[in-house]
Amino acid sequence: MSTNDEDHPHVSIHPPTVFFSALLIGYIIRVFAGGWLAMPRILAEAAGGVLLLGAVVLVVTAISAFAEAGETLPPGTPSRQLFTDGVYRYSRNPIYLAMMMFGVGFGVATLNVWIIATTLTAGVIFNFFVIPPEEAYLARRFGPDYDHYRTKTRRWI
Repeated sequence: MSTNDEDHPHVSIHPPTVFFSALLIGYIIRVFAGGWLAMPRILAEAAGGVLLLGAVVLVVTAISAFAEAGETLPPGTPSRQLFTDGVYRYSRNPIYLAMMMFGVGFGVATLNVWIIATTLTAGVIFNFFVIPPEEAYLARRFGPDYDHYRTKTRRWI
């Protein structure tokens, strides 16, 4: 494994911090400004619960692939392997997708429109400021293999 300056994605944003900050900010906004989602509670809890459960399954499956391969998870670290199987066959970013599902599911389950809005804002940050440098790094690191993967697998879903 190379230790040169180019053997890692140049990501200056820590996605879990952005995600948890979005949840906290959405909660705080509702405390001070209101913002209830207009939906029957039982339906909201059921729909939100399905999204929450799906997010947990997705993130555990995606992280397990890293653990089984002995790879590191932080986005600013070098990659030794390109993941293209399992959940990575359907999404190039299943962990970020799981974060979005969890945030939206939590917002729906708690009828908090602000958590949904701030989670979607976090998704925009990921899409424009986190994923592009990761993709540029993977293209440099894995060349044609990553290009082929990118053509057959969507960024999100």
